[in-house]
Amino acid sequence: MKNTRQLIVATVISLLTIAPISCNSDDDSNSDCQDAICTTVLVRIMVSITDQNQDPVALDSFKVVNRENGNDMTIALTPSELAAAQQFGQYPLIEDGSLGVNQERQIQFQGFVNNQEVISSDYTVGTDCCHVGLVDGNLQLTL
Repeated sequence: MKNTRQLIVATVISLLTIAPISCNSDDDSNSDCQDAICTTVLVRIMVSITDQNQDPVALDSFKVVNRENGNDMTIALTPSELAAAQQFGQYPLIEDGSLGVNQERQIQFQGFVNNQEVISSDYTVGTDCCHVGLVDGNLQLTL
């Protein structure tokens, strides 16, 4: 069961990191996206948090902030989505539509248990003409 869950998590993360590849690789101008052909798949980059035994960590809450200006960029989850995130230790970092086209941001993920920050990690994320992608940072965190 544990290996199956890890395989599913690894597959989802792999798909999410492969999907952001630019849809128009011969485009010399990063600002001109009108000719880009994009998929309709919504890309959401997830942070996976496990404990020392590789069990998922259930955070009470999490937050994603723009490191430049401190603005909250947290993706709101429904109660059922939060329950699933807690069950699998998978929390959303950023998704399509969070940034403008061809932008890059320094962001920070913060996880909380009992109103205490228990984990924090910095990321660089960016967009091309189509999707958001991870530029730098570790999506597999151990508490």
